[in-house]
Amino acid sequence: MKSRRRVNSAVRLLIALMDKLLLIGLLVFTGCAVTSTPAPVKTATPESVRQNLPMVPLSQIDLSKIGAVTPKGRVQDRDYNNLPVVENLIAHGREAVPFLIGKLDDDTEIKDHIFDYWSDVRVGDVAFAILTDFFTDPTWQKTTIPGVGYDTFLGRKPNSNVTGEQLLRNYVAKHGRHDITTRWRAIWAQYQDRVYWDENDRCFKLRDS
Repeated sequence: MKSRRRVNSAVRLLIALMDKLLLIGLLVFTGCAVTSTPAPVKTATPESVRQNLPMVPLSQIDLSKIGAVTPKGRVQDRDYNNLPVVENLIAHGREAVPFLIGKLDDDTEIKDHIFDYWSDVRVGDVAFAILTDFFTDPTWQKTTIPGVGYDTFLGRKPNSNVTGEQLLRNYVAKHGRHDITTRWRAIWAQYQDRVYWDENDRCFKLRDS
């Protein structure tokens, strides 16, 4: 009897040990499964934007209806702006760029308030501002293609205190709006095949050549 009890006791200990090992194994396996699952990646493409908005044809987008633009940030920065016109443009991906370029010559006056401290705003001005912001990175300091920064494009002189509006007015008075269109078309022709919308940084970028 004593021998049988010892055997039964040993069997119970063995079973208990196996149960503990099985439990440890399950915990380890579960932990690995949790930690090995990659976090969802936000797709940085125009397609991800299209999923959030009904597609409005480019021909129906009216830049004069953009609404008030805050002086801080880019037009596409949702922390500062909530502009359906801008979101509708973004939904079209890079097709929005030639559309905007085609509006640069538009001298139609906009009566509504658009930019703070501007006394006069035209549709072409809005198109130019949007293009500039669409190719500006999230730091607001660098452009994603060369030569399209507001001051750089318009040739601001060092130490100039002229306002952004006056800088544009001076350029248009000297060169005409069509010169802006011509320059932007040349830039687009050079880079269009490499341009894509990065939704993470909310700007157009260039793919590696």
